[in-house]
Amino acid sequence: MRFLPGSLLSAIVALFLVLGLGLMAQLDRKKDSYPNDSQTLMTPPPLEDLGKDYKVRLVYFVPTDREVKPGYRDKCEVLMRVVADVYRREMKANRHQTRGLDFEFSEDGRLRVHLVKAKHPSTFYTGEPFDVDRLLNTQQQEIWETTGYSRNRPTLVFSEAGAVAEARPLPHVYSGLACVSGDIFRDEVTASTIEEQISYFMDQTPVRKVAGEDEHPRNRESQTSNGVLIHELGHIFGMLHDTRDPRNIMMRGYDHLGQMFDHETAPGRPVRFSPAHARMAAVSRFFNESFDKSDTKAPLIEEFKIASPPKAGEKTVKLSLKMSDDKGLGPLVILQRGGGQIDALVRDLSLKSARKRAGILTVTAPRPLVAGQPVVYIVNLFDVNGNLSQSVINSQVVP
Repeated sequence: MRFLPGSLLSAIVALFLVLGLGLMAQLDRKKDSYPNDSQTLMTPPPLEDLGKDYKVRLVYFVPTDREVKPGYRDKCEVLMRVVADVYRREMKANRHQTRGLDFEFSEDGRLRVHLVKAKHPSTFYTGEPFDVDRLLNTQQQEIWETTGYSRNRPTLVFSEAGAVAEARPLPHVYSGLACVSGDIFRDEVTASTIEEQISYFMDQTPVRKVAGEDEHPRNRESQTSNGVLIHELGHIFGMLHDTRDPRNIMMRGYDHLGQMFDHETAPGRPVRFSPAHARMAAVSRFFNESFDKSDTKAPLIEEFKIASPPKAGEKTVKLSLKMSDDKGLGPLVILQRGGGQIDALVRDLSLKSARKRAGILTVTAPRPLVAGQPVVYIVNLFDVNGNLSQSVINSQVVP
């Protein structure tokens, strides 16, 4: 075997290095140009009409002194593809059998978005100073006048009236109102195609904050504004805030929504519903695939009170709870608000279709209670047919 002279061999090696580096650069450029390559990012499937009787209604609310943002319908569809996909995947991860969340569709087969051109300027709805209850009440009234009553139709409102992210469940009619800022429809925050939207979740280009003036990275604004839709709808489905795990959607896990669409990070469920909240949603009529529609009576919470005063320095509190339902009790969650800490889910139970339950329940706060602080306990309770009741305790931490 004859060997090449050293100088020639060196030249060939150098040539291969140059060609190799050039090819790598081309691949990098291609990767940047096609960020939704199937090897890198995941694309949520298209929405389809599931034919359910219980659907989410979408409304774009525009006061007289505001302009309709172009492309809002396409952007709504993009946003809801992400929302529906996260719900579907998380319900499956928590072993609940459901086809997922359903929406209203138009006769042309596309997602329906009700454009409500309001009767008044924005300050009529927000009040001066800003009043969130006034905003929700006045918008809801005009929306009902335009779209009809919302029984079986929880309404997600994209409002140009004011910057807010709030939800108000109306469980007695299987409905509610969740409201977010219509500023989400700006081109730099929400894309018109699903592929571009997923790429926004990874893009750090500075953009103006939703309903603000400061600049934030695009990925921060796009993830949070899309993710908060999942959070606010969660309240309609019986969920409360849950700060036990920073990944929880009912905390602020949705700030990292993009990780759910990255092949490398998605398997670890970096954004999630806790088992307690997935269980609540699963029994609601928006996810439950088998329930008795004729049962419209909410479970009865006969007693929900403090069994012994909350004491400073302690974490546990005993609550007395008595409840019943003639068709069977479903899951419950209990939230603690105050006591020297932010909202915390302190107890959850699956009552497994029992007709009656009563007793003393111990709840545990994440941190010791603080003397003199007001403390509120809220219980949300479903029956097996998706009827929801709520009860509240107002108390104070004693020394």
